[in-house]
Amino acid sequence: MAKAKTFVGKNESNTALQLKKQLKESRTLAAIGRALSEMEHGGSQRVLQLIVDSALDLIPNAQQAVIHIVNAEENILSPMAIAGSLERVAESLQIKMQLGKGVAGQVIRDGIIINISDVDKDPRFLPSKVMPRYRSLLVVPIQSGKQRIGTISMQSNIISAFSTEDEELLNALAIDAAIALENTRSFEATQQRLKEVNALYGTIKVLAASLDPQELFDNVVDLLQKNFDFYYVQLFLLDLPNANLILKAGSGEVGKQLLNDQFHLVRGTGIVGHVAETGIAFFTNNVNDVVFFLRNPLLPDTQFELAVPIKISLDVIGVLDVQDKPPKQFKESDLQLVQAVGDQLAVALSKANLYTDLQNAMQQEQSIRSQLIQSERLALVGRLLASVSHELNNPLQAIQNALFLLTEEADLSEQGRQDLGIVLSETERMAVLIERLRSAYRPIRGVDFQAVELNNLIEDVYALISTHMRHKDIAFEFIPDPNLEPVSGISDQLRQVVLNLFLNAVEAMKPGGRLTVQTQNLIEQGEVLFSVKDTGPGIEPEILPRIFDAFITSKYTGTGLGLTITHDILQHHHGRIRAENHSRGGAIFQVWLPMCKKE
Repeated sequence: MAKAKTFVGKNESNTALQLKKQLKESRTLAAIGRALSEMEHGGSQRVLQLIVDSALDLIPNAQQAVIHIVNAEENILSPMAIAGSLERVAESLQIKMQLGKGVAGQVIRDGIIINISDVDKDPRFLPSKVMPRYRSLLVVPIQSGKQRIGTISMQSNIISAFSTEDEELLNALAIDAAIALENTRSFEATQQRLKEVNALYGTIKVLAASLDPQELFDNVVDLLQKNFDFYYVQLFLLDLPNANLILKAGSGEVGKQLLNDQFHLVRGTGIVGHVAETGIAFFTNNVNDVVFFLRNPLLPDTQFELAVPIKISLDVIGVLDVQDKPPKQFKESDLQLVQAVGDQLAVALSKANLYTDLQNAMQQEQSIRSQLIQSERLALVGRLLASVSHELNNPLQAIQNALFLLTEEADLSEQGRQDLGIVLSETERMAVLIERLRSAYRPIRGVDFQAVELNNLIEDVYALISTHMRHKDIAFEFIPDPNLEPVSGISDQLRQVVLNLFLNAVEAMKPGGRLTVQTQNLIEQGEVLFSVKDTGPGIEPEILPRIFDAFITSKYTGTGLGLTITHDILQHHHGRIRAENHSRGGAIFQVWLPMCKKE
């Protein structure tokens, strides 16, 4: 009877121990569950460490527990959480296992649990240069769905240390580890995606608010670099005439230096040139493997590069290029993000170009309207001058006739006869002036055009105003082309052009000034160039763009019609005129007239 009592007592004791163990396991799993629910505050590392600590505590014969995670980029298993003696933890941190090799490799490959009783005798255990400090090894896969993301392993100095129950417990802990890792990855992915969406929204918002192309380029580069902490961001536009890619914006000090150097690439050169040539986005996480990669000496740390084309319709107009360095790497989501920014930039650029075209159209319309007003004014002035000259011509002829009759008087004194000659000469000059005004606004016919020797005409005009120039102390310098070709035109009207330019120059200068005139053959253009330069104060900047408009003048006594008439005459002669301020002071007027066609 005593033996029976002892047997019953042992059974009760084993049952109590079993219940105590199960209670401990339940409490541990519950603690891990709570940690999983609070993971957003502490991260996965705290949960994984809790799992290996719990495994070491719950499995009696274990001396060390390790969680390894797959590093797909390096094709290895890296230790993520370790529990055990400090010496063994330090050793384990240095150990990175190759995928597909040894016990861990088989567990990852096949998704099975491996329990080795004695590593010295089991062929599945691959010996290394350093003999292990353990004899038993238990390895369980950590799986998320069908994807194996790592292993959790137990080690012991005791042979056959781990039971089937230990396998089941470790497998339950592996499930919790998988949940922790999956939650972490989902949380990090969500956080990253939220960051990307916010940054993309901010970028699009900024792009939508700008209509200046250069401001668009600068904003895109700065926002990408700051929001995503890229190593370097740059933007190129395609210059179609020479097929070069011109740098329009670059981040940081490197970007400023490259812009100052007017950096450019030939289409087809480097990753940027390749994308411009093909019109297809490209990215790499090892630029050294890309045969067409072109390293910039100012960016020595570039390891990864991503470039997307900027397209309007189907045409590539530029390239958005992003470069980065370790430890970060580009993912497919980065390509999609930069491509989205590039697409939005293309839309914003189209809008900016449309706005610019609209502004240009409005300016052109305003210019045409101004020209119409000017033409109407000129027409009015022309009709007025024709009418006045006609009305003046009749009394002037009467005056001339009367003066001629007076010259026939026999009793005129010599002084009176001289005075009468002067009056007759001046009335003749008035008649010529009136006829010139009438002819200036008479419709020009093709038969009126004759071969005009411009050098001789300039000499004639100088002779006409030389006395006036001498009184104002203005020097005259004429540099004629000795072989100057004749121009096609109406001599009197071209004389008026030269006279207007000379008088304007003389009036603009103070005593001691110099009027320089030069003629030159432009054989290839079939034109003659005639320039008039003075040493006056130059043309006021606000007047210069409208210098040939009617009633535009800086002279208090001027009418603002001289240059307008000059411009009008040259247009009728199929010529052109340009006014500008000389770099060394004074104004210069350049006139181009077509050469007379030879029979």
